Amino acid sequence: MKVYLAGKISGLSFQDVFIKFNAKEFELKRAGHTVVNPIRLVSQSWSWEKCMKKCIEQLAQCDAIYLLPDWAESRGAKLEYHIAQELKLKLIIL
Repeated sequence: MKVYLAGKISGLSFQDVFIKFNAKEFELKRAGHTVVNPIRLVSQSWSWEKCMKKCIEQLAQCDAIYLLPDWAESRGAKLEYHIAQELKLKLIIL
């Protein structure tokens, strides 16, 4: 299954985001999934809007969305969640 990771990025240090997203990516890959990790899609120099356009494009190609525990604190992750619901993607919350 192709899974998109969603969680809070803005306002956190790159190191914290990198560790959090990569740890979950590794876990999901170990379980046999293909993972779309948003921190691998965008540049730190991009605007929020440019990042979201790229991420939403990739989300639409996935079968499921995995919501990290802090997803509800993120404007972008909430938008991704809404889009995933409308596209009837499988929802994974642990």
